[in-house]
Amino acid sequence: MFPLYDESHKSGRMPIITIGLIFFNTLIFLFTLANLEFITQKFGLIPNNILQGKRLETIFTSMFLHGGFLHLIGNMWFLWIFGDNLETTIGKIRFLFLYILSGFLAGVLYCFLTYDKLTPVVGASGAISGVLGGYLLLFPKNKVRTLVPLGFFLTTVSIPAIVFLLIWLLFQFLLPEEGVATGAHIIGFFSGILLVKLFRKR
Repeated sequence: MFPLYDESHKSGRMPIITIGLIFFNTLIFLFTLANLEFITQKFGLIPNNILQGKRLETIFTSMFLHGGFLHLIGNMWFLWIFGDNLETTIGKIRFLFLYILSGFLAGVLYCFLTYDKLTPVVGASGAISGVLGGYLLLFPKNKVRTLVPLGFFLTTVSIPAIVFLLIWLLFQFLLPEEGVATGAHIIGFFSGILLVKLFRKR
C-alpha cells in the first residue's frame, strides 16, 4: 500500500513547518551527495557512541540525513500527506516540537534496543513516525487515498486513516526490512501518540 493523498485535507493556514522541514531535508540531502558515505559516518547516529556518551549531537544531525533518493522521497511524501493536518490542528511550534522530540526519543531508545550498535543510522523516519502517531490519534476517521496492488494490477481505494496506519504499524512489527531501523519507526510512532496529547490545543 502506498498513500497518494489525504482526502480530508483540513483547510486553514499554510503548513509552513511541514513545508520547511521538507525543504530543509531535501537541501541537506543535495549537499551531502558529494560525499554521502563520509557524512553518514561522521553525522549519522551510531548506537555505540550514544551509549558511551559520545557524539550526542548525532541524535539530531542524523534526523536530517538520508541514505538515498528513495529514502528521502518516501519520508518526505509521508510527511507531506500527514503533516499538514496535524500542524494546522496543534499549531506550528507544537508540531515542530513533536517532530523533533519523536525523532529524539526514537533515536535514543533505538540505541538500547538494537543488536547492531556499530552501523550508523540516518533518516527522518523516527520523527515522521511520530507525525503518523499523532495523526492517528486526532484523525482516525480521515480517508487516505491509497494505491493498492491487486495481483498484477494496481487500483486506488479510500482507506480510513486508522486502518492504513495500523496496517503500516503491523508491517513494522512483522515484516522488518534489512537495513531499515524499524524499531525506531515503532518508537517514534508511539512517541507521537503520547506527545500529541500534551501539545494539541484544547
